[in-house]
Amino acid sequence: MTDHSSVERFAETRPSRSTPAVVLLADSEDYRTKVQSALSDTVPLATVDTPHDITISEFDLAIVAEGKLPDGVVEGQRPCKTPILYITADESSVPPCVWRVITDVVRPCAPTSSLSARIHNTLSNPSDRRAQDGLVGIDCVPDPTVSVDVIDGSRFVRHANTAFETEFGFDPGDVTDRRLEELIVPDVSREYTTDLTNRAVAGETIERVLRRDTRHGRRDYLVRMVESHHCEADLWITYTDVTNKRCREQQVKVLNRVLRHNLRNDMNVILGNVERLLSKVDDQRAAEVGEEIRQAAESLVGLGDTASTLRETWDSVDPTAIDLVQVAERVRRDVRRQTPSAEIQLTTPERCWVSGDSRLVAAVSELVENAIDHTPSGTDIGLRVESGGDWARISVLDDGPGLPQSERAVLNGDAETPLDHGSGLGLWIVNWIVSISGGQLEVDVEEESGTAVTISLPAADVETE
Repeated sequence: MTDHSSVERFAETRPSRSTPAVVLLADSEDYRTKVQSALSDTVPLATVDTPHDITISEFDLAIVAEGKLPDGVVEGQRPCKTPILYITADESSVPPCVWRVITDVVRPCAPTSSLSARIHNTLSNPSDRRAQDGLVGIDCVPDPTVSVDVIDGSRFVRHANTAFETEFGFDPGDVTDRRLEELIVPDVSREYTTDLTNRAVAGETIERVLRRDTRHGRRDYLVRMVESHHCEADLWITYTDVTNKRCREQQVKVLNRVLRHNLRNDMNVILGNVERLLSKVDDQRAAEVGEEIRQAAESLVGLGDTASTLRETWDSVDPTAIDLVQVAERVRRDVRRQTPSAEIQLTTPERCWVSGDSRLVAAVSELVENAIDHTPSGTDIGLRVESGGDWARISVLDDGPGLPQSERAVLNGDAETPLDHGSGLGLWIVNWIVSISGGQLEVDVEEESGTAVTISLPAADVETE
């Protein structure tokens, strides 16, 4: 650690002016170590933890933690041509006055190799050239990104980050000053793209799913076009590949239609014919076989209905204030109606409000039904609601033989394997409903005391709802 006077002495006594010198303004000892490792042995480093009148211009590069820039530099009172790398985990929080004076941003978690490359590139390029090319921030974006100038509706590339060059198959620097439309936009889309570009230049934030040419063929991207406020280019354009996501959505829709329509129709034919056969056979074994067919067909119809619930789970998210006590009481009523022999014991406070999705009733019902299925007939099932602090909990308890490992894996969100998988979709729906409610699941299995499955959810203040 050095103070202001030692920093000045460092700048005055370094080996030679031709040897670049770096100053680091940061509190983190770990980051100091990382910067030192990223520098070559010939590059001297000075470190300080306060910005008191530090003469950044005496150095060839300044690496500055968030909030550590000297006021004189930020306010423009002290001209500074030294490139500045600004350490921040969230570049969107960097105020405009800071963007005007920094050269680029780096993340605290950046690997040493990446930091070393960034330092080398910054020292090799004057800061004004980097700003003109629109480099500020773009290289930190993981998705393909370009900065462009717009002339008569056409977009001319100022700078493309490495992700863009890799994704779309260009050599480094090969796209600069070229028309973006000619590089990646299919002919049939150019007129539409020109209209979107003009709207973006007028100040509208554009987000559209568009098809673009890549080195792997044509892919679907969520394209975002926004005005550039951090460099001299007109627009920033970012491309997020959504091809696989859209295919999965289409697959879910097709599977849902098949399960709901085709499966149900065919199973109804089977059920109808089984009932007719059962009404006419006298042979005991034939009757048993027919009953097995009927139960299997009803199970498949139920699977189709569960798949419909699965689709509805993701159609919309409905966060609201929910009383877990009312959830428990409703589940007990529903279970008693469907399974009169099941006994559900409630342990609850008077009220327990949480923030969650309205489909929590379906999740808790599935857990209770699963407990009934995995315990001997007549086993007591418990529903316990607890509140306290920032979280509240609802637990489904049983003293049966315990939840199978495959079912526990589903509730924990683990991947299934061909040899170890859950018995159906129900527990996956529990997992997903709890996830979109911002909650978490915990499974506790004890040989002597049975199984406890607990849903924890953020507590809600009903007065602010």
